[in-house]
Amino acid sequence: MVLHASSPGAGSGGMIRVRIRSLLLILPLIAPATARADSDGYFCTGRGYIAWETRFDTLPAGHRLHVVRFSRAGGLVRSEPIPLEDFQVHAMSCRETSVELTGWTTRYTVDLLNPAQPVVTARAGAPGSADEPQRNLGHWSREGVTDLESDGAADEFQLVISRVSRRVTGGIEHYTVTQIIRRDLRPGDPRILEAIKVFEGVLRETVN
Repeated sequence: MVLHASSPGAGSGGMIRVRIRSLLLILPLIAPATARADSDGYFCTGRGYIAWETRFDTLPAGHRLHVVRFSRAGGLVRSEPIPLEDFQVHAMSCRETSVELTGWTTRYTVDLLNPAQPVVTARAGAPGSADEPQRNLGHWSREGVTDLESDGAADEFQLVISRVSRRVTGGIEHYTVTQIIRRDLRPGDPRILEAIKVFEGVLRETVN
């Protein structure tokens, strides 16, 4: 079995009918810019923010940490991507004001206390990998809705992962969209007030 990852090209939206829960309500609010995570795409959440990492197979390799903050007063605020050294992430955790990423022999701490000037420090660590499975928001994610902790209600901000799978010649295509949304909490009102798309891609599964 072979897995192929790609991004939808022009006109591809018509070939897949998106029919998962509130996705149709969310899509009109999405900005066109999209971060396309690779097979890493690990993420973690802290009070008032979510962070995830991406790595692109370019020369030089582009490894970035992305952060979106959210609050009732400020809504959704996306920061500039933070450059990281090129390494394979084995674990990732969100602290109160920092994100820790563990590589095979190095641990990195990204201090987010000053959003405009994040500070990245590295220190040596014993070789190893994560003690528990890491959460993913890209191709290897699990479909579902995760409430994000903020200064408002528990379900005001959410991470929404939607997936549509369809059979194609020689295999199956899995179309995944991941978004951070802000919901209207008034009773009986399902509106989405804000949304940021953080991943969109097609994974093709073929059988030789």
